[in-house]
Amino acid sequence: MEMSSISSTPRTVEEIYKDYSGRRSAIVRALTHDVDEFYSLCDPDKENLCLYGHPNESWEVTLPAEEVPPELPEPALGINFSRDGMQRRDWLSLVAVHSDSWLLSVAFYQGARLNRNERYSFGSVLFTICLCMPIA
Repeated sequence: MEMSSISSTPRTVEEIYKDYSGRRSAIVRALTHDVDEFYSLCDPDKENLCLYGHPNESWEVTLPAEEVPPELPEPALGINFSRDGMQRRDWLSLVAVHSDSWLLSVAFYQGARLNRNERYSFGSVLFTICLCMPIA
């Protein structure tokens, strides 16, 4: 999958939720529908790879951002190294758990700019959303 260029930063609860939903859909697709392609891209002989889900529901496996500090929190680094040392289903579950953690960290990072009332609404929405782990 190709990386998308998203120029706007989510600023409202609804925009953050939409961003989260798009990223989650991308990761779920990588771990289910596109699993064979995803698995082959995670070659253990390559450098530290990350699974990125993008707001437009596309995904990619690539190296982490070179900019320091990165624009957004980084996903788990080196998902490819344990691929051949585990059962495929266990490895996919591990990637799903790390992806859930990354999705939540991105959402909280974006939610840091919200005011008190928006944070309350954000918290209510955030804890009703689905995670990737049950899918994998």
